[in-house]
Amino acid sequence: MVLSALREKARQTLQGRWMNFVGYTIVILILSAVIPNVFERIDPKDSAGLGTILSLLYSLLIVNAVTMGVYALYLRAARGQEVSLGMIFEYFSNGRYVKTILFYLLMGIYLFLWTLLLLIPGIIKSFSYALAPLVLIDDPQLTVNEAITRSRQMMDGYKWKLFCLYLSFIGWLLLSIVTLGIGLLWIIPYMQASLSHFYLELKEKQQPILPVE
Repeated sequence: MVLSALREKARQTLQGRWMNFVGYTIVILILSAVIPNVFERIDPKDSAGLGTILSLLYSLLIVNAVTMGVYALYLRAARGQEVSLGMIFEYFSNGRYVKTILFYLLMGIYLFLWTLLLLIPGIIKSFSYALAPLVLIDDPQLTVNEAITRSRQMMDGYKWKLFCLYLSFIGWLLLSIVTLGIGLLWIIPYMQASLSHFYLELKEKQQPILPVE
């Protein structure tokens, strides 16, 4: 798995429609970052109250479903399929909403428990679970725990590779600081598309994958 090749595939995925994905990213950031921050500002400074509760509930019930939709959008784009902004809302319907919320709750609990041991194990496990949303999108008949387990199996021996993929964007992320964050509107799609191609290449390489135990 060559990281430069993955990034090249990501650029090919975005080629000719960069501005579409920039637009998607603006909407996604408003939904997943701006609105929760607005809720938190309801509370007085340095205190937690109604605003914090609203922000947490919004993140649990809305942001998680949007996030799953974002993964699905980029996965389809990586496969050369047509995509649209409306796809980020598809996990609010078709009976997938409750399962999506349970998925992120369970993964959050697992990561929290690993982090209680030490920070480093928590970080390592976050890479183990990194592909779990994509696994569940590809195989919705899996239980949430099976999707997490499948991701862990796939990432065995590839956690460092994914870390290096993320690390390869450090220069672009630093550049986004110079642009006062505007550059993130291009970097986020680039990273998300690269992750989708990472998953697709790893899935192809490991076929047929062992059944989840």
